[in-house]
Amino acid sequence: MISTYRRILAGAVLALTVGVCSPPDDQRTDTLDPNTAGRDLPTAAMAQLDSGNVAFRAGDYESALGHYRTVTEIVPDDATGWFGIYMAQQALGNIAAADSAIAEARRRNPGASLIRDTVESRP
Repeated sequence: MISTYRRILAGAVLALTVGVCSPPDDQRTDTLDPNTAGRDLPTAAMAQLDSGNVAFRAGDYESALGHYRTVTEIVPDDATGWFGIYMAQQALGNIAAADSAIAEARRRNPGASLIRDTVESRP
């Protein structure tokens, strides 16, 4: 009986500790559904976006920039390509161009809470 009581008490303390000590989410993420993000892009735009992402991860920011620019040519009203341009320009140290691209991404998708500048990560 006592050991069961101790287990319940320990579980309650653990649950309370995790609930109190966990930091709150710093932003709402309900504007982005990961199950549908990008699915409405044409196949050619998705191929360019994927190629840009591969190049970006490989550190080839110039190539990534070219792919992201092509995305904006295919679907100019979608924020995805503009955000890619922002990331590539920032990685290349082109801060003014990065600022312009993030402004375009926000203009194209004004309600997206995940489109935010990462000024604190700039050199």
